[in-house]
Amino acid sequence: MSRIVLPERLMMELTFRKAEQKEIETVLSFLKEAALWLRDKGIDYWQDWIDPPSLFTDWIQQGFEQNQFYIVQMDGKEIGCFRLQWQDPMFWGEQEDTAGYIHSFTITRKYAGQGIGAQIIRLIENHCLENGKSLLRLDCGVDITGLRKYYENLSFKPVGEVTVEGERLTLYEKPLRT
Repeated sequence: MSRIVLPERLMMELTFRKAEQKEIETVLSFLKEAALWLRDKGIDYWQDWIDPPSLFTDWIQQGFEQNQFYIVQMDGKEIGCFRLQWQDPMFWGEQEDTAGYIHSFTITRKYAGQGIGAQIIRLIENHCLENGKSLLRLDCGVDITGLRKYYENLSFKPVGEVTVEGERLTLYEKPLRT
C-alpha cells in the first residue's frame, strides 16, 4: 500500500490499495459520479459512465481480472479510484519504454479542489518508480481544456493524439525522477 500524509490543514492520511473483485460496483459508482458532475457543468465527457454499455463494463471487468484497479482512501474511507497498467496497447500501441498508464482516475467531488488529486498522482508516481517505471502516461479528451490544463500543471506534456472508440484523446506523459 502506498501512503502519504496530507498537509496539516487536512490532517488526513491518503493511501491506495488494490481493488478487490467485489468492489467493481464501487469503481463504477465513482465513475458515474464524475460523469454526472461533468454533465451538470455542461461538459460532454465520460457520459457513457452514467449508464455504461457492455464495452465499458467489460473493460472495467478486464482491469479487475488483471488486478489493475486501485481504491484511493483517506483515513481508511474510500474516496476515489484509478486503473494502472504497465502496458496499454489499446491507447498507446506497443511501446518499448517502461511506463505506468493511468485510466479512470477520479475522486469523489466532496474532496475536489483540495489538492488531493495531485497528491494521488505523486503516490502513483512513487509506485511506478518502485516498480522500475521511468514514465507515467495518461490520456484526456482533446476538447476537455480544464482537465488538460490540470494535467499540464502537474508537469504532464502532450505527446500525441489518438482516437479510441470514436473519441479523440490527447496522450500525456511525464518523466519520473528518483
